[in-house]
Amino acid sequence: MRVTNARYVEQNKSKYSQLADRAISGMVSQLDRHSSYYPPKEYESFKDDTHRRYVGIGIMIRKVEDGVLVTRVFPEGPAENAGLLVGEYILGVEDELLSGQDLSEVSDLIKGKEDTIVRILVRSRKNIERSIDVNRKEINVSSVEGVQVDENGTGYLRLVQFTSRSGDEFSKAMKELRDKGMKNLILDLRDNSGGLLSAAIDITQLFISNGQVVVSIKGREKENIRKFTASSEEGYPDVPLIVLMNEGSASASEIVGGALSVLGRARIVGEKSFGKGSVQTIFPVADQSGLRLTTAMYFLPDGSTIHDQGIEPDILVECSDENETKLRIQRYSPEVLDDKSFEQQFGFYPIADVQLQKAKELLSNLDKEN
Repeated sequence: MRVTNARYVEQNKSKYSQLADRAISGMVSQLDRHSSYYPPKEYESFKDDTHRRYVGIGIMIRKVEDGVLVTRVFPEGPAENAGLLVGEYILGVEDELLSGQDLSEVSDLIKGKEDTIVRILVRSRKNIERSIDVNRKEINVSSVEGVQVDENGTGYLRLVQFTSRSGDEFSKAMKELRDKGMKNLILDLRDNSGGLLSAAIDITQLFISNGQVVVSIKGREKENIRKFTASSEEGYPDVPLIVLMNEGSASASEIVGGALSVLGRARIVGEKSFGKGSVQTIFPVADQSGLRLTTAMYFLPDGSTIHDQGIEPDILVECSDENETKLRIQRYSPEVLDDKSFEQQFGFYPIADVQLQKAKELLSNLDKEN
């Protein structure tokens, strides 16, 4: 390290603090792909993400073949107030054009101090470029979206992440659905990459009987198995349930979907899930950095693991990458647009969500059988 510090060609990259961060990061990341080291700034961002809060402009982005796509603009947020639209591509932030950066790097460029301005260069799906100035604000995002009941009594909600607030938000949404006449439920876990184990347990236990095992955890000492069982005072153990999953459903999503499936409580519709069956523990470090380390593996109630295997759906309904991108745009597009106006703004006509349609069909047939 001394030689690197003294002789590396770019002095600003060879400071001892930076070299130490890189050394620790390299050592930890070589253990497995889910263990990582967070320097202080990154650790603060990680904690904010866990609580679904941050200072930014109020958008969701996704990297697709054509660039960085805006997949959601939060209502009444800074981005919406500035006129940024779902379906536009971000080409640059401030004076820096995006070229090869991953999503975390793009996100870091957009985020910043509250009440500061960030200039963003965007391109519409009609290839019209424009620059907009957006005022950064603190953004608090719910982990539960799309809460609704249709004319047949089929409830629907989408869980986008498992955070410290997800249990309470989910319970509140379920009560809202019940009050609206919900007879059955579609739980959408597509593209939910996971989050807190405690949130996954809180949500799963609402649908099973008290005392049933939700998940088991095995750490370094293989003989020490910790079992988490349902103990909810209020739940919905008899509501017919279908869970939507795809290759973006991982970790805590797989705990929920997998447990409900093997317990015979729900059917899985969609595509094979990601396959992350490991548990990470966060260790704060004295200098405000953090260590995310794999400390255990989890197992479903029947003793099976999904690690590197994923959960196979009961009903396979495939969706192409192109259609997944279109559905993400549709999900957050203005509801007031008719098909022609939608096509003019986004460059394609609305398409059917075949996975959601299949789930509704299964629940409809179940109602007829009963």
